[in-house]
Amino acid sequence: MTSQKPLTPADLQHAAQQFQIAGELRDVRALQRGHIHDTFISTWHVDGEDHRFLHQRMNDKVFHDIPAVMHNIETVSRHLRRKMAGANTLDGFRVLDLVLTKGERSYLVADSGQWRTYPFIEDTSSRDHCSGPEQAFEAARAFGWFQSQLADLDASCLRETLPRFFSTPYRLQQFEDALAEDPQNRAAACMPEIRFAQTRHDMAFVIDRLLQSGEIPRRTVHGDTKLNNVLFCNKTGRARCIVDLDTCMPGYSLYDFGDLVRFTAATSDEDERDLSRVGTDLRLYRALVDGYLQGTRGSLSPREMELMPFAARLVTYTIGLRFLADHLAGDVYFKVHRPNHNLDRARVQFAMVAKMEEQAEAMAVSSVS
Repeated sequence: MTSQKPLTPADLQHAAQQFQIAGELRDVRALQRGHIHDTFISTWHVDGEDHRFLHQRMNDKVFHDIPAVMHNIETVSRHLRRKMAGANTLDGFRVLDLVLTKGERSYLVADSGQWRTYPFIEDTSSRDHCSGPEQAFEAARAFGWFQSQLADLDASCLRETLPRFFSTPYRLQQFEDALAEDPQNRAAACMPEIRFAQTRHDMAFVIDRLLQSGEIPRRTVHGDTKLNNVLFCNKTGRARCIVDLDTCMPGYSLYDFGDLVRFTAATSDEDERDLSRVGTDLRLYRALVDGYLQGTRGSLSPREMELMPFAARLVTYTIGLRFLADHLAGDVYFKVHRPNHNLDRARVQFAMVAKMEEQAEAMAVSSVS
């Protein structure tokens, strides 16, 4: 289950005070962010000024190997910082640096859980909804640049923290297993979604076959390229930092692009109940294509560029499978806040896939680049 031991104010203060932070702790407050971890912001007073830090209690029910997760984050951050010492960087961009514990470790193991801490990046904000093509372009450029900078990182240095995380065939098998077991007797109430998933069985294997044949390369990817994982400067609107590096692992570049489209170009919330509002904004999609191609700096192969619209459809289908499987299994992975929450999420993803299928010609890269 995603739930962990409830936290008391004393737990929060104790965890925050175990990191190398100067000053007097003023308060620790919850920040509602993401489906997986518990996130908080602390305020510290030193030399007449307040400074803020972000703390996360990591979910070891989802990420079973926290040391491996933190190893990957440290490795990627160190590589990016080294690359940023050169001239090939984005203006005003910064790497998310970990704050060490008083024991000189990158994360804390406490009775209340396992914690990590970052400086809070002031004068920035994240966006759950895209304001327009300019912001979509900027986010895609940042994620493309992020991936281009990791192109020379030896993937063997990274650990597979979530086995087969990017594999659609694996997600399809998880869905089929959950359907066969149906522990909560939920299948009967979501047969249209089940049929939708099953009738697109063949598309699940396309990318894996291309990777196995070597037609497209394996790359180190971010793995969770939602718009709200980019921090934008409040003054300039430019991307300042990419956050949430938990899923940085070897994968394929098209996954990052597809997930970016799935989230950023969506015309509705991820858990929208009115499916008539669901779709893909083609203006935002065009901006994402252009930004991603500029950010990756010509590192994508012609075959990868050709597959960009298919990747958007495939990743959306894949996330839909995950939401539907979790609903059938009893909501054991994603946090839910209402009955049938994961089913609502799955319905949105599948409705987006259907709309993308209708828009396939308009989404071809030759039509939008």
